Amino acid sequence: MKLYSLSDPDHSILEAVRNLDWHRNIPGGWLKYGPPREVCAYGDGSLYTDKGKRYGPKYKETAWAGAIPLNRSTLVVKTDPLPKDLMATDLMSQLRDCLRDYGAEVDDSSCTGMWCNFYTQEGDNIAPHKDDENYYQRNYKKQPLFVSLTLYEDESESLENLARFQIKENDRWRGINLPHASLLVMSGSIEHRVIKANKNKFRKRYNITFRTPVKREDDLIKNYRFFSNFGRYYKIPYKLYLPRNYEDKYNQILDSFEHLVELKIAYNNDFTRDQLLELLETKTRPPSTTTTMALYVLYKNIKISK
Repeated sequence: MKLYSLSDPDHSILEAVRNLDWHRNIPGGWLKYGPPREVCAYGDGSLYTDKGKRYGPKYKETAWAGAIPLNRSTLVVKTDPLPKDLMATDLMSQLRDCLRDYGAEVDDSSCTGMWCNFYTQEGDNIAPHKDDENYYQRNYKKQPLFVSLTLYEDESESLENLARFQIKENDRWRGINLPHASLLVMSGSIEHRVIKANKNKFRKRYNITFRTPVKREDDLIKNYRFFSNFGRYYKIPYKLYLPRNYEDKYNQILDSFEHLVELKIAYNNDFTRDQLLELLETKTRPPSTTTTMALYVLYKNIKISK
């Protein structure tokens, strides 16, 4: 783990972050839970040069199980590339320079997924978790490194009232100071959290985590799952696949999203998982959160791009 400083003399990076498509109360996998903070996510499978030039194949849509207990449902999101105004800065170069300095493997897939959090209220937090699923590239000594950008809305370089970011070491939580315009390189295998601010000691904070997927050519399914993971509660879906003549219990998905979007309903087709995996020419069998219809969405992506 190492902390670096971001160079943003004209505040162009901060302004671009302020203009991201922030949302609160996007339902998660159990539908009853939404992140207690504002969120959004970017990345469509494209590759980027150090100068932020985008190229290569992309996913127009990704998909994930509509709800953990209702895995015959599938939510579909429209992807977004990394924001143009961010890529117009030297941010990508700075991110990768940090990784190179740390000793990580770096290429044009590095830092191409953006998980974005905006802590706007005193009680905002993020629960203890790791970011070490098998769709993250092991880019440093078999560990998945990511780069975490911190920017405070007040733009102050003061070390007073910093976010209460903590990591777990030897079964004990330890606080890590994250000042304004800092870049933290750390392993996703380290358990970490952000706890609620102390009363009257809160500062609004943007946190953008840049992560690296398993390469598409190495494992298509894992690469797709990396970018599909956004759809769990960081992006607003637009379509919901359901069984034909679906039971009333599936209405809870529609009800959970009605404050955000009127979901377009489509129906599961007759493809099987084995048929789709054969068409995709892959031997990787994904877990149930990548539903059969999520595999169908992937197949459509590839078929359209050819």
